[in-house]
Parts: sequence; structure tokens; C-alpha cells
Amino acid sequence: MLQRVHVQILDSSLEDILFNGEEFEPSITNRVLAEELKKELNYFYPSLVFVEYIDLFMEREEEFEKIRELLWSGAINTPIVLINGVIKIHGGIPPLVIKKEVEKLLSSGPVH
Repeated sequence: MLQRVHVQILDSSLEDILFNGEEFEPSITNRVLAEELKKELNYFYPSLVFVEYIDLFMEREEEFEKIRELLWSGAINTPIVLINGVIKIHGGIPPLVIKKEVEKLLSSGPVH
């Protein structure tokens, strides 16, 4: 069976709003960056890599309790990138670093 990779980007969408004068203007959000990463990885690794954006405070509140505790204690910052359930990166979504991590997993061979 081929190795499959699940990339989860955990974030708080409230942090993506910038105040500009009297109006709130959305910046380039982490959700948009996650979608771009998803398209890129799907192009290079069709059916092998699944990328998912999760708003930690709006979706699936019963999951990721330990990650929320780390956030509240200041030990990590959003966005948090999990690869196959393991925290790999926090504080940003660097596509090149994520792609290298994915390539390492895929090159390690099939899952038994």
C-alpha cells in the first residue's frame, strides 16, 4: 500500500482580520494559503497527499485539546502544521518546508 500523507493546518481565522481605517479588511488569509498549498501538493502528488484547513475555534472543538492548551500557554503559535498527526511547524505555512517533509514521508516507501 502506498504511503499517504495528511497535512492539517490548524488556525484561528479571527487572527486574519486587519483593521484598516474604519473598515475591517481581510488580509491574505491562512485559509487561502492552505488552499494554494493543497492545489500544489495535489498537482505533484495526486491521491497521495490530503491537505485540510481547520479553524481551531470554529470547527471540531472536541479535537486538538492538547494543541489548544499549548496555544493558551504560549508554547506555540498559529497556524500549526500537522503532518500525519505530528506537529511539524508552527507560526507560519512555509510551502517549501512542508513539501520537503511530505517528500521525506513519500520516499520512505510503502506502509505495511
